[in-house]
Amino acid sequence: WTTIDSGGMFMYQYTCDSKYCATCSCWSGERKICDHFGSRLEVSSPMATGKCMNRKSGYFQQTKQANGGCSAHEKWGALR
Repeated sequence: WTTIDSGGMFMYQYTCDSKYCATCSCWSGERKICDHFGSRLEVSSPMATGKCMNRKSGYFQQTKQANGGCSAHEKWGALR
């Protein structure tokens, strides 16, 4: 899902029930909650990157894109 921020930049949103790296507590990429309910977050691009810090993941310490995923997903605590 795509929105445009106040500066005219496209932002990409993920819902709290989606299982992407962007919604995982072990992904180190930049993201922020974008509603008052904690049900969505946004990143600058689905290709924004961060390191996987989940020791249970086969991607541990590897750079992953926001739209990536794996079977060791752990929901980010800021999401409800």
